[in-house]
Amino acid sequence: MADNVRIMVIDDEPSVLESFKMILKIKDYDVTTFPDGPTALGQLEKDKFDIAFVDYKLPNMDGLEVLKRIKELDPNVEVIIVTAYASESSHANAITLGALEYLRKPFLMEEIYELVERGLRRKRSKAASRSGGDSGPSIANIH
Repeated sequence: MADNVRIMVIDDEPSVLESFKMILKIKDYDVTTFPDGPTALGQLEKDKFDIAFVDYKLPNMDGLEVLKRIKELDPNVEVIIVTAYASESSHANAITLGALEYLRKPFLMEEIYELVERGLRRKRSKAASRSGGDSGPSIANIH
């Protein structure tokens, strides 16, 4: 596995789930797919994930509600909202609620890889600032 990077993909279209799985497995990411928000959230209560790709239009609970619940359960999960129904207000709402990005369908493999890398960098950066980011003397102190 690519450093055991765990990714959840939530979408009600089986073909989209399969596409994500194939794309992400190429990079050896550990991918788990879910057909709806409640199923994914139930798993997130028991398990840790690094990144979540969440479809905007889902049955029972829309993608923004899933995003809010993911952030409540584990604020460290980086969430990307995926949609074929892009609008400026839904984009702004997603970012305000803590989404890393808003990805429009159809998407390219390279976009997925770039977003995963960006999410992992942001996660590492947050972890470093939480731990004080003290990795030794700063350059300013060395003369």
